Amino acid sequence: MNRDIDTLIGRLAPITDERAAQLMSEETAAGLADRITATVPAPAAPRRRRPALVTVGIPLATAAAACAAVTVVVTQDDPAKPAPQVRLAAALAFTAGGDYIDVRVRDPLADPERYRAEFKARGLDVRLSLVPSSPSIVGTVVMEGTSEGTGEDDVTAITAKGECETGGGGDQCPVGVRIRTDYKGSAEIVFGRAARPGEQYDSTAPVTAPGEVMHGMTFRNHRVGEVLAALRKRNVTVPEYRAMDGNESRDLRPGQVPPTWFVHDATPWAENQVLLFVGPAPEAKG
Repeated sequence: MNRDIDTLIGRLAPITDERAAQLMSEETAAGLADRITATVPAPAAPRRRRPALVTVGIPLATAAAACAAVTVVVTQDDPAKPAPQVRLAAALAFTAGGDYIDVRVRDPLADPERYRAEFKARGLDVRLSLVPSSPSIVGTVVMEGTSEGTGEDDVTAITAKGECETGGGGDQCPVGVRIRTDYKGSAEIVFGRAARPGEQYDSTAPVTAPGEVMHGMTFRNHRVGEVLAALRKRNVTVPEYRAMDGNESRDLRPGQVPPTWFVHDATPWAENQVLLFVGPAPEAKG
C-alpha cells in the first residue's frame, strides 16, 4: 500500500514559475482580478492551523487559474529546515505599447505600497489605491490626479464601452490608465473595489445604474412610505436621510421621516443600503 502511495506522489509534477506565467496572459489575469474585486468577501480572522498549501492574493475557488498570480509552497514541519518563502506575484498588470504603458489592477487586495513599488521599478512616480465603491463601478478608475506640468497625453484613462454607467449618463468606463514611459511627473490613481459587509462606499455610481440596488425603479417625487415598501422587496434598507432646511441639509434617521414625505433623490450608501433625500413636498421640476 505504501509503495502505491509513493508511486502516486512521485508522479506529481511541480509547476515552475516560468510555466505558470505561460498558462495565463496579462489580459486574462487582469480580467480575473476584475472578477475577484467584485466578488471577494471580507478576509476572515486567521485560525491556528498547519496548512498543506499556502496561496496568496487569490481565493481558493480560483486556484485553477491562480498559477500565474501567486507562488504556492509546501509548509515544512521539520524545524531544522529553513522556513519556506512565499513570493508575492505582480499586483499590477503592465502592457507596454510604443511610448506608453497600460496599467490595470491585477491583485485588488494588495498593499498600496506594492503598487507604488511596481511603478517605481519602471521609473514612474505613481501612487495607486483602492476605495470601497458601489457595485457598478468596482474595478474602474474613480479618481485621477497628476502633478503640475503634466501634459494631456502623459496620463490618460483606458476606457471600455458598457462596463459601467458614469454620472453623466455615458457608458465609456475608465478601466485602467495609460502612462507615457518617459513621464517624469507624479500621479495619484484611485480604483474602486468591492465594499466589505457594513463598509460605507467612498465612491458611488448613479443609484439606478445597472448593477445598483435601485436599477429600474421609479422613485423621484414618490412618497417615502411607497419607496420604502419597494426597497423592502429588494432587501434594501435606508440607514439615513437628508432633508433641506432652508439652505442647510439636515441628517435624519429612520423614524424621523414621515411616510407621507416625498423622495427627491437617492444615492448608494453601503451594501444593500441607500441614502434618501426627502422633503415634505414634491421637488419642483427644473
